[in-house]
Amino acid sequence: MRSRFVQYLWYTAGAAFFIVLGSFLYWDTLRFWLPARWTFLALLVSAYAGTLALTKRGVSMPRYGRMESVLFAASISFLFIVVVIFATRTYYSRPFLFLAYIASIVWAYAGQRFFFSANQIRYGFVPGAIIQELKSEWRSNFVKISSPDSGEAFDILVVSPYQDKSLSPRWTRYITNIMTQGIHMVHPGTVYEFFTGRLPLEYMEEGPGVIIHPPRDYLYLKYLLDWALLLLLAVPALACMGVISLAILCASGSPVFFVQERVGKNGVPFRMLKFRSMTDAGEITGVGRYLRKYRLDELPQIWNVLRGEMSFIGPRPELPDLTQSYTEKIPFYPYRYSVLPGISGWAQVNYGYASVTSENKIKLSYDLYYVKHASFALDVLILLKTIKTVLLGFGAR
Repeated sequence: MRSRFVQYLWYTAGAAFFIVLGSFLYWDTLRFWLPARWTFLALLVSAYAGTLALTKRGVSMPRYGRMESVLFAASISFLFIVVVIFATRTYYSRPFLFLAYIASIVWAYAGQRFFFSANQIRYGFVPGAIIQELKSEWRSNFVKISSPDSGEAFDILVVSPYQDKSLSPRWTRYITNIMTQGIHMVHPGTVYEFFTGRLPLEYMEEGPGVIIHPPRDYLYLKYLLDWALLLLLAVPALACMGVISLAILCASGSPVFFVQERVGKNGVPFRMLKFRSMTDAGEITGVGRYLRKYRLDELPQIWNVLRGEMSFIGPRPELPDLTQSYTEKIPFYPYRYSVLPGISGWAQVNYGYASVTSENKIKLSYDLYYVKHASFALDVLILLKTIKTVLLGFGAR
């Protein structure tokens, strides 16, 4: 990994580049420091810094590509700056603003390519730290440390608190020495989570137990974000639902909606709405096939969000009978009900439907990852993947 000094130099050069180039192209001068333009330039630099910070956060998430991270980070940062400009009526140059936006994307993406890659970081595993789940996810940057004297190079040491307590004094001294050198140490479960976006359920069973706490502070913010989305989507959603309702009535008659009991937060049942896509005989209708392909049959669940029974993002609600069955067969299953169920979720965009217990264990590992790591960035990632599925008509569900 390259030195932090070179990274800082690179990112500082990016700000200097678009400031000097923008001044020359759009102000016909290199004297960008004129007082009348200080505020505008400060806002541009703030947006650039926001892009770098959010990009760093994005690439630290599993299954979140560099370009996705950079585009999302730059768009959010510069949108905020545009709002500030119009709210304060600050002087701005539209082409200069666009140049800074493009330069921020290019510089942030190049910086991530040059200075950071999850596959460039070498993880050193001491004996007992290679959990069963990681064996199927083994990568070229994972290093088995055969002995304290082997001299393998790595950036992060992976140590399990539940590993064999009979490690020799040599291994204990080795681990202690690594700690004193300032090398970061992580749990093997953390490595597994980062590279897969799932929680290692089998490893969790082997340990002395686990408690998964959803991030309470974010759940309050999530409630406000749901209402913001409701207000934003109200008119187009109602228009779309009106057209779909008319299509169902014309093609196969009433009823338009299908109501089914599902299990919500804390195990409380509720009645979930969907557009009817099947006949009484269990056959998928022509309109229903289209609705299912583009996930539009889930659209009426906006009503459940309005009633506070669901969120836009969260684990999909399950049938009561299946919930009881999975609770008996799959450890940690009730934890998925510690947050509101969602119209779309982390398991849906990464795995899709599950019909047997083994598949539901995999699906649960995704759901519990979301419960543990729920955040604005993760919700946006799920939203983007859901939009991609809706627009293209294929993908996980």
